[in-house]
Parts: sequence; C-alpha cells; structure tokens
Amino acid sequence: MTRAIVFTFIMTITVMHAATAGEIRDYSVIFSKTNQDAANLHVACTFLLDFQDADSVAMNFGGGHEFSVDNLNIDDDTFEYEYNRKAKRIVFRRTAERAVRVTMEYDYTNLSAFFIYGEGDAELWETSFGEYFYPYVPNTYMDVAIRTETPDSLSVLCSYPLKTDGYTKCNGILQNILAQSITLAFIRNEAYRRTSAHLPDEISIYQIKGMECSEERYEELLELTKASIAFFSNVYGENYISEEGGVTNYPTFLFHNGKGFSNRYNIGFISASQEKFSTYPDIYPLVHEIGHRWLGEWTLLVDDGQPGAYFIKESLNEFMTLMFIRHYYGSQTYDRLLDMYRSEYSKIKGMPQDRAIVDVTVNNNNIVIYRKGPLVLDSIARKIGYDELMEIISGFYRGHAGKYPLKYADFINHVNESSAGIGDKLDSMLKNESL
Repeated sequence: MTRAIVFTFIMTITVMHAATAGEIRDYSVIFSKTNQDAANLHVACTFLLDFQDADSVAMNFGGGHEFSVDNLNIDDDTFEYEYNRKAKRIVFRRTAERAVRVTMEYDYTNLSAFFIYGEGDAELWETSFGEYFYPYVPNTYMDVAIRTETPDSLSVLCSYPLKTDGYTKCNGILQNILAQSITLAFIRNEAYRRTSAHLPDEISIYQIKGMECSEERYEELLELTKASIAFFSNVYGENYISEEGGVTNYPTFLFHNGKGFSNRYNIGFISASQEKFSTYPDIYPLVHEIGHRWLGEWTLLVDDGQPGAYFIKESLNEFMTLMFIRHYYGSQTYDRLLDMYRSEYSKIKGMPQDRAIVDVTVNNNNIVIYRKGPLVLDSIARKIGYDELMEIISGFYRGHAGKYPLKYADFINHVNESSAGIGDKLDSMLKNESL
C-alpha cells in the first residue's frame, strides 16, 4: 500500500517517578503522516529529563529489531544515550547536567498495523503488540495534552476522548493516564459506515461497508453491551465510566478486516474482526473485551515474562465472561460452553503445547490461557461457590488495579486470605502441566 495520509499529533507528558528514577516533564511529540505510506510515521518529540539522583533513565522505544525506527537523530550535546533495537529500549545517561532537554526525530514503520489489520481501511497504532512508537517509561502515569490533524478522508479514534476543533482537528488534555495506554486508529471514511445508539450512554459502531452484520446481530451487540456493562459494574462495584480511571465514555466498536482476527480492548474503543462479528455463531468474545475495562493489561500491571502473567491478564477475565454468560443465558448455556472448552483442551492435553498455566508468560497459547485457565477456575468455583469466587476476583481488582509491580503471588495470597487454603490448591493446579 502506498496511500499517503496526513496526520499530526502533539502531546505533552509529565511522568512522576521515585526520586532515584528521574523525572520527565514538558513532553511534546509530533506524529506526522504527511507524504507517508500506510503503516509509517515521521515523529519529532522533545521533553525535559531531570535525572535527579539517577545515572540513567530508560524508556520503551521501537518495534521489530530489524527495522522500525529509522533515521534517528538526537541532540545529545549534554547527555549520552544508547538505543538497543532488539531490547526495544532507549537509555539516556547523565554526564554533567542534572536536567537536560532531549530532542529526537525519527521515522517509524509499524508492521503490526500493516499485517494484522488488513488492507488499510483501519490502521491501528498500539503499544500492546510491542510497537513502542513513542518513547515512554512503562507503568508510570502521566498528564497528556493531545492535538490531532487528519485529512478529510480520515477519521481518528483515540484510547481517550478528544474534542473536535474543526472537521479535521481534535485535541484533549488527559490527566494521570498510564504511559503505555495511548492507542490510535486511522480509518478511511469511504470504507466505513458509522451508526450510534444510546444504552443510555452513546456508543458508536464502525462497520466496513459491504461486510455489515445482520440487523439481528446488531441488536444482539447492543443488548449484550448494555447487559454485560451492568453485570460487570455490579460485580466489581465500579461503573464502566470512571473519571478517576480515565474512562469517560462507553466503548466505540471498530470492526476491521484484518487477517489476524485480533480483538482488542483499547480503553476508549474496542477493535475486532468484522468477519467474525458478521458471521460467527456467537459474539461472546466482545463481552470478553468489555470485561477488560476492569481486568486486563491496563489495570492489572503484571509484566510479560512474569509467572502467571496471562492467567492474571486473560484467564481471570475469560472466567468472568463465562460468569456473565451463566448469569445472562443460564447454567445450561454455561455448561455447554464448558463442555466445548474441555473438548478443545483435550486436543492438546499431554501434548508439548499443554503447559502449566502459570508458565505462559506471553500471550501465545490460546488453549491454555482461554480454555484450560477457566476450567481450573470453574473447579475452584464448584468447591467454594461461584458467587464466592467472583467476589474474590472482584476484591483482587479493587485492591490491586493500577498498582505496580503486580505479581502472580499477590493473587494467590489474596485467594488464601479470602478463603483459607484455596489459594494454595489453585496454585498447585495452575502449576500442573495437565488437568
């Protein structure tokens, strides 16, 4: 694809750290797609880096190590830096001055956006796939002022709400958001049909023209969205919309034609496969994405590579999705789904891909995380009661959301504190290779 897109994005960030880790202030960045091919950006950013007592400050930066960041130019008169492509990290080292101004400019190629999301009708930029297209200190919180500019042919969605300032310009001042949580989507207006509904808060739905779902499926989406938001809000004791949590509106649904069929919760919008939505027997995976408003990578800050990382980020949420289905459709539907999960798991049981759940530290084993994990949790629920286990999980969310670092042991300890000995039993099951 060589379709040129014009896009400018301006951001100011203040990141607060412990005194020994340094402080970043007055952060601004321009993302320009002027005369850029699809999946490419030209980026220029600047920020004030106060090392405080630290000798160096590291930021996530870059994507595929073979290429993603190109033509990197950094004004390093008052400091030293090292960019490690393979580690996707840039480290700034202190020389003499405690506080320095960092100015950097580069071109960025985002292969995830190119290959996962199809033919360019929707181009998504998200850090979730390891595309650190702007430098940031992970698992810190920041204030952000955003301004976007797009040509008439494009609309832009952001993980946080922006106000329209003219047809092609948007801006917003966001406070205390997770540093890695900015996601952008550029969609070609001519390729999409937008509709909206009130549940009672407004949601927007973007479908690809010629691939739209049936009216029955559309009404099902509205019904399940409303019902699942009500269910999860009640279970977690926190409304979907939360000013404190940076969630100020109901989700927008953006359906893409990517061959990767990736479904993602991006805080302000949910991206999902148009083909799946229009043709698959059910749309329960979209309830799963709604559930990530509470349980997932933006709230439970356990690092990839840590034991139990994707049990925490995904298995818990998949089990709670099943709890909604059990509540909404009844135990018969729930039992039928569990039978399906057992059948799918049985196909890999005892095989090399059948791993201990706690050992899945990156999200690349769907059967273990999305089938085996919920089956283990169901067995615990049958011992202590479904309501009891849901309360344990919701209590874990309320006590640990947004706190870093988070460990798998924190969840096991929480379960033991809530129901003596059950955490140890769960831990043993999660560490076994086979059920």
